[in-house]
Amino acid sequence: MSDQKNQIESALNAAKQPFIQLVNGLSIAFLPMQDGAWTLKELSHLRTTPARKMGNTHLIVDADYDKNRVKFKAILNGNDGIEAGFSDFIAHYEPAKTVDWVNWLQNDKQKMNQEQFAHFLENNIANISCTDPSEPEKKYPSAADLLEFCTNLEMTSTVRFRSATKIQNGQVQFEYVEEGTDQTKGKLALFETFGIGVQPFIGDGPAFFIEAKLRFRINRESGALSLWYELNRPDKALEVATKALIKQVEEESQVPVYFGNV
Repeated sequence: MSDQKNQIESALNAAKQPFIQLVNGLSIAFLPMQDGAWTLKELSHLRTTPARKMGNTHLIVDADYDKNRVKFKAILNGNDGIEAGFSDFIAHYEPAKTVDWVNWLQNDKQKMNQEQFAHFLENNIANISCTDPSEPEKKYPSAADLLEFCTNLEMTSTVRFRSATKIQNGQVQFEYVEEGTDQTKGKLALFETFGIGVQPFIGDGPAFFIEAKLRFRINRESGALSLWYELNRPDKALEVATKALIKQVEEESQVPVYFGNV
């Protein structure tokens, strides 16, 4: 009698185990409850296609040019206008920046002493451009001019600067003195602006002309000269380069690209 009872209890317990059954093409999980009732749950991830449209479609670009950020997101199994996709197969791509672009953007508005500034210009002298293609009549210092300026900066790194005057040729002229005397020792000319040509993304894209404004500050107590540059709207160059990249992606993939957050 006890064996028969155990068999019955085992059968009842087995009957209370969850199981999956296909109902009208849907995978349904039958889950037993403590009160003896059953609850049903559709296992949507086992579908060959979702019950309704989910997610977004195609390629999305998240671009914040002012923050030097450009990212792509591809939804590879999204909606195609005819059938719904799960939108859970996603690829991310962030175009790699060139070393030149990173160097100039990272040091933008960063104060340096004379030697630091001279070394930075010398290390990046290949990017100096004396002509803006959009304004060819406007001339900027050449690479040779800036190399000479770097040499003068290094030669005067131990003097005290005491005044700065703008002169007619678009330069600023500094007067400096040797330590321990107030008599004028010499003068140093500084360009107010210069130009660079840099390519934002690694690849075959063009270089873009960006104007840089040269800034300075003289410490009244020590006479030390601090120098830095401020790039004029590098975000516009990044925007043009990004739009060219988007056009290339659209033409080669035949997939529309949308702007949004990724």
